[in-house]
Amino acid sequence: MKTPSPKTTRRGRPARSDQQAEASRSLIVESARKLFAAEGYEGVSMRKIAAIAQCSPAALYTLFPNKRQLLRGIWEELFFELLVQMDGVYASAAAQDRVEAICLAFVDFWLQRQDDYRAIFMIEDRLQGEQDSYFVDSAQVMQRMAIFRRSISEAQARGELRAGDPVEMQNVLLCGVQGIALNLIGMPEVSWGDPDKLKRATIHALITGLR
Repeated sequence: MKTPSPKTTRRGRPARSDQQAEASRSLIVESARKLFAAEGYEGVSMRKIAAIAQCSPAALYTLFPNKRQLLRGIWEELFFELLVQMDGVYASAAAQDRVEAICLAFVDFWLQRQDDYRAIFMIEDRLQGEQDSYFVDSAQVMQRMAIFRRSISEAQARGELRAGDPVEMQNVLLCGVQGIALNLIGMPEVSWGDPDKLKRATIHALITGLR
């Protein structure tokens, strides 16, 4: 009669749950956001990010193979937060006010997150190889800005904006609101006057030009 072999126990750390993995990822991204804001992208190493996030370098590299991918992870989270905020504004604003309200929401989002704005728009995206693609393409950033096009098309249907390509009009508005954020955040030494009046007057002028 065979003697049953003793059960073997698996050594090492137990597998982490999806919830634990997501919590670890969020902590890494948040730590990197703060470090990039304080020390600049080039001045921060993956090892330093791992130390601040209280994880091993191996665990960090499992989630993000390199610093560029981690930066893109930050960009992805920020754009998700932006789109959620603009969706909320779209839902709550009166129909005739939606185009202006969404433009204001875009500018306000970045004015409230100036360090994040610098991480998004003042760090150049670079391809990591022939198979790589720019973040703006891989994350379908422009496609996800469809809330601008939808609001413009609705305003056109009500006769509030002139006929024309909603995509071209969207690009006009995006360039305009981006310019407001860039000037107020990137050149604080300039006397722009009251930021609230400036952004409202500029957005009003942009929309007036589309009527």
